[in-house]
Amino acid sequence: MKVTYLSHSGYMVEIGGSVLIFDYYKGKLPEIREESKIYVFVSHVHPDHFNQKIFGWEKIYPNIRYILSDDVKEKGPEGKTISMGPGEETVWEGLRIRTLRSTDEGVAFLVSLQEQTIYHAGDLNWWHWEEEGKVYNEMMKRRYQHEVGRIRGEEIDAAFLPLDPRQEEQYCLGFDYFMRHTDTKHAFPMHMWNQYDVCDRLLQDSVSEPYRDRILKVKEVLQIFEI
Repeated sequence: MKVTYLSHSGYMVEIGGSVLIFDYYKGKLPEIREESKIYVFVSHVHPDHFNQKIFGWEKIYPNIRYILSDDVKEKGPEGKTISMGPGEETVWEGLRIRTLRSTDEGVAFLVSLQEQTIYHAGDLNWWHWEEEGKVYNEMMKRRYQHEVGRIRGEEIDAAFLPLDPRQEEQYCLGFDYFMRHTDTKHAFPMHMWNQYDVCDRLLQDSVSEPYRDRILKVKEVLQIFEI
């Protein structure tokens, strides 16, 4: 499996002749062979996760497919696009796709292809904001733990998880809970707002000790990982 960090929450995963692109919103794509089977995932409509530019890729790549959260109202190419809401499951074009309900907007994706399982959280995270108060933060905690509980026991080869420095002291609540309650082999931070030192912070934080060797250190756009 080859993984390329695109920007923010955007990742590209290459497995055999298939390419999975998650939450692209800006920047340059790595070179992709024209004959590749390409699957483009959009977790929700927020502009840091979705760019209508993706629909123009059909003119370049004939074997492209789109899997969109149902809050995305723009229509992809007919016959090449499906829409999925929270808590759904489908098998389409060689992929098994499951969705979880985000704690913000849209969905998270659990995708299986060629005996590999990929998880992309979108904005499903344990969001904790001190200014929101105790009731809100307790609700976020319950909702996040409930969704992660739905995939407890799944063997996940690569997980893309928010690690948002804006949460200050609570920056890794969701990342930590996910790693402690799933069987994840490789974890990639995302949603870092270009503050890549938050990845170093987690690697040095005592909280990550049980799973530190499974965290991939992200430090720049178009960084490539072979796993």
